Amino acid sequence: MQSLETWLGARGYILAQTLDRQRDVICEQVTRKLATSYPDLCPNLPAEDPELSQQMMFQQTPHRFHTMLLAALRFGTLAIIEREYRWLWGIVQRFGVERSHLLQQVQWYFEAAKSCASLSLEDRAWLSVLESAIEQIIVNVTATPRQQPSYPRMVAHPV
Repeated sequence: MQSLETWLGARGYILAQTLDRQRDVICEQVTRKLATSYPDLCPNLPAEDPELSQQMMFQQTPHRFHTMLLAALRFGTLAIIEREYRWLWGIVQRFGVERSHLLQQVQWYFEAAKSCASLSLEDRAWLSVLESAIEQIIVNVTATPRQQPSYPRMVAHPV
C-alpha cells in the first residue's frame, strides 16, 4: 500500500490541475457556507474598507486555501500547509477565528471539491486521506498556545 506522500508525488500535480479547473465553483460554494454559517465572525472588520470587510474575508479565505492546497499538491508535500497554518493561527485568533472554523472550512472545501471535480474513485479516497491529514495539522497547530512576538514592544520617544 502506498503512502500519502507517494500518492502526492504520483498524482498531486494532476489533481491540482483538476481542482484548479473548478476553482471558482468550489470556492464560491465555500464562500456561501462561510457567510451563512458564520455571519458574526470577524464583525470588527471595517465595512467601509473593502479590502478588510467581512465579505471580502469570506471570499478570499477559500481562495487562499485553494492556492495553498495546489502548492502542496504540486510540490508533493504537506509542509506547505503546516507552515501556512502556523503563521495564520497567530493572526486569525485576534479576529475570533477558532479551530472549529478552520476545520469546518476544510470540510466544506473537500465536499465541494468531490462534488465539482471529476475524480477517479482512487483519487476520491486519497482526497479523503489528504483532508484528514490537513485536519490533523490544524488540530496540532491550534493546540499550541499562542506565542508572543519575538520582538520587544517598542516605544517612540520624542526627540
